[in-house]
Amino acid sequence: MARYPQGLSALLPALYVAQREAGWLPAAALQDVAQLFGLMPAEVEEVASFYSMFNLHPVGEYHLEVCTNVPCQLRGATGCANQLKQALGVDYGETTPDGKFTLDHMECLGACGTAPMFMATERATGKIRYFEELDAAEKVEQALGLIGSGQGFETCERYPAGPYRHGGMEPRYLLANVDKPDSHTIEVYIRDGGYETARLALTTKTPKEVLEEVKAANVRGRGGAGFPAGTKWGFLPAGVYPRYLVVNADESEPGTFKDRMIMEYDPHQLIEGIILAAYAVECKQAFIYIRGEYYFATTRLLQAIAEAGARGFLGKGQFGTANELDIIVHRGAGAYECGEETALLSSLEGGRGHPRLKPPFPAVEGLYRKPTVVNNVETICNVPHVIRHGAAWYKQFGTEKSSGFRIFCLSGWVKRPGLYELPHATTLRELIYTYGGGTPDDRPVKAVVPGGLSMKLLTETQLDTPLDYESIQGAGSMLGSAGVIVIGEGQSLVEVARRTLSFYREESCGKCTPCREGTSWLEKILIRIEAGEGNLSDLDLARSITNFVAGGRAFCPFGDAAVWGLQSHLDKFRPEFEQYIREKNPGLDRPEMPLRPTYRPSTNAAELD
Repeated sequence: MARYPQGLSALLPALYVAQREAGWLPAAALQDVAQLFGLMPAEVEEVASFYSMFNLHPVGEYHLEVCTNVPCQLRGATGCANQLKQALGVDYGETTPDGKFTLDHMECLGACGTAPMFMATERATGKIRYFEELDAAEKVEQALGLIGSGQGFETCERYPAGPYRHGGMEPRYLLANVDKPDSHTIEVYIRDGGYETARLALTTKTPKEVLEEVKAANVRGRGGAGFPAGTKWGFLPAGVYPRYLVVNADESEPGTFKDRMIMEYDPHQLIEGIILAAYAVECKQAFIYIRGEYYFATTRLLQAIAEAGARGFLGKGQFGTANELDIIVHRGAGAYECGEETALLSSLEGGRGHPRLKPPFPAVEGLYRKPTVVNNVETICNVPHVIRHGAAWYKQFGTEKSSGFRIFCLSGWVKRPGLYELPHATTLRELIYTYGGGTPDDRPVKAVVPGGLSMKLLTETQLDTPLDYESIQGAGSMLGSAGVIVIGEGQSLVEVARRTLSFYREESCGKCTPCREGTSWLEKILIRIEAGEGNLSDLDLARSITNFVAGGRAFCPFGDAAVWGLQSHLDKFRPEFEQYIREKNPGLDRPEMPLRPTYRPSTNAAELD
């Protein structure tokens, strides 16, 4: 509690401690936590119940959660899940008779390029490990055997160990270090010139000079909105202190898994970027809000921060100057909504991850009601390269309005899913076929999601669209987080649409009616269609409902994100939905609806009184 400017920010860490000690969060544990913070138990339960990683019911010794979201679904997640069910003899939400394993399905875990996979949590320690690339039954058996042996959590590195597939342009910058042995250590980072840029900036440049260089380079946000980072930094009101830098590492958009690679295998690149950004905006305290499922990335970040502090790069007297900077790593606990910057701030302050009304914007009134900059991990990692080489060098990549390079996350039905560092304006076709190798069975591409699951689909005829903000927007979608999901011919868009809506219904924070109710209604319609009880009129109904969720009618951008994908499904691929309905329900019969109770006006005077 003492680490934070306001002690309530320690509520989520305290709940993690309580859960580790008790194995779950019974009423007694919630009461103990409430006493520590001077809260009512109901207030603590209100927070705990919002986050999926806090267990309000007992779980087994090992909690296995298999990802079933769209990128994993396209690569065989259903088969992986069925193998787990068969091997354990349980269904979702059940625990084996010996109390050893609990099985659940899970929303996106940021492992889209290494699907299918599951996450395992060890109850006694709270440690988490990812088991990935489980594309064969024997791999699932090996993973379960490793966990059951008691050695599964000796290391929390992904299984199989090591960085996952990546490539791209040469030379690479953001992914330059991840292949090197011990790439996460400060010795390796310094050996290749790491922290020298930060040292020179803090000793020879003013904060304004650093800010102006980033602004001149037009480094646009990599979290989804694409807003220029330097411009955002310039919004902080002059002379108002303290001010905070918050790094958004809550990478929860299905199809997006770039930040995880950086944090696991090159964390010092992020720390150097934070040092430069904090110097530019004149703040002394920075936070990395990392999604709770990224346990291994969290351990790597904590180790890297300790190493940087021991060298004098953090803390007081940075690089022998009068500057100081403290970095706090703060774990979320499973809530997609916390990717929205104001919801993230609400969570960081110890509450539910509910978005806030804007204005005021975080730059004016953010964390603890102080001026705050919120930037994505990859955005911050671009900063050292801009300051080292200059804005003119950076702008030679990409286009005038979408300058620089970025990490494209390629997943779905491709031969070589993974991360590819490329300049903006690389075409979809080049990414999918030159780098991704095309589809595994050489079937044609049916559709592509260009920027994370929330973005509208592009068709096979649009594969020559350049991957920059303006071109993708001109094609009818958005570049977003650059999470490119490929859907092949023969793969069902009806199944994709239903799973997409299930995700957004599950992850709605519930704050506003259009999002909370609309996603639920849409999911029910799509479930009915998939079950063979759909009618052609359901398509018109679903399309109509999306109009009442999108278009700024929800409290925050989540509403638009929840239905953009379905809108494009119905606008561009309606014949597939109609064919599916006719094949599953040839008579176009409507399901039986429950009878409404008959209204009978009362004639009893006592009742009327």
